[in-house]
Amino acid sequence: MITLRAIEEADLSLIKTWRNSTYVMPYCRQYRPLSRQDMYDWYMAKKDGDYNLTTDLLMIMLDSKPIGVGGYTRIDWRNRKGEVSFYVGDISSLLEENIVEALSVVVEYGLKTLNLFKVYFPCYSNNPYIPFYEKVLQREYLAPNEYFWDGRYLDRIVLSKYEECKCETTTS
Repeated sequence: MITLRAIEEADLSLIKTWRNSTYVMPYCRQYRPLSRQDMYDWYMAKKDGDYNLTTDLLMIMLDSKPIGVGGYTRIDWRNRKGEVSFYVGDISSLLEENIVEALSVVVEYGLKTLNLFKVYFPCYSNNPYIPFYEKVLQREYLAPNEYFWDGRYLDRIVLSKYEECKCETTTS
């Protein structure tokens, strides 16, 4: 069973290891390794209270074992949208169903708990887990040549999900 819990100071070393791993770093916007000080500074800023105004990140747990980090960054409260932040630490030790369920829980947290209307997840085209993510989110658009990694430019694929509601849309 997948659950979410608050990130604790004791989690920082594990999160740093995951974030700097070959399972996670090649698919993140931030391309440089994180240091212990980077993690501590981030955590202390989170504790100061302003953190949840634009970001809400949590530990992802599988049967009480931490497996990743998920939540939201760049939250726009006025327009009720937020960017999904999601990764699992050692993806090789998890089943596809675990990853899909974990992302589903994070997406539902944004829609139901944070009351967001739209959640979106930018992924780079080198990410081999996009087929897993597309079981939870729909492909919204592709932005060509948006991210430089390993000597070449990659496309950014944006996946999204909207709250179920009656909304007026216009087309031009």
